[in-house]
Amino acid sequence: MSSDLLILDDADANAADEEVNAATATPRGNRSRHHRSMLWMSTAVVLLAFALKNSENDRVAFRWLSNHPLPHSCVSRTWFGLECPGCGLTRSFIHFAEGDVPASFQIHRVGWLLAVAVLLQFPYRILALSRQQALPLGPTVPQVFGWSLIVLLLVNWLDIMLQ
Repeated sequence: MSSDLLILDDADANAADEEVNAATATPRGNRSRHHRSMLWMSTAVVLLAFALKNSENDRVAFRWLSNHPLPHSCVSRTWFGLECPGCGLTRSFIHFAEGDVPASFQIHRVGWLLAVAVLLQFPYRILALSRQQALPLGPTVPQVFGWSLIVLLLVNWLDIMLQ
């Protein structure tokens, strides 16, 4: 009987250890998944910036299909004829990828800054994935940076709409 209790106690202890490990592993797993996702999305944005080219009439096309521009992707612009805060970012990113920062700025005044933010994702996310615990810059700096970019997009958009 005592050996049965010992086995049950060991089983309960192992189950409790697994629950603790699962509880502590889940946030790390979610955080790693988030950093990997952001890294993949940043990679896709950079590759697309190099694969696309600006064509006539504010359109973009793949470099190898330059005679076939892609449709506008902005629902606000397509349905209502109103530009949204992000209108022009793709074209701005393409100019930035080509090294034409003045054209990037002319298309969208915040585009070059968002392109730099995408590029900064690479060292930040790689560093975050290599660390076991805390975020490289803590939780506050990325939030302030992200909200600052959103505010800049909205201020830029309001300035354009009010002109």
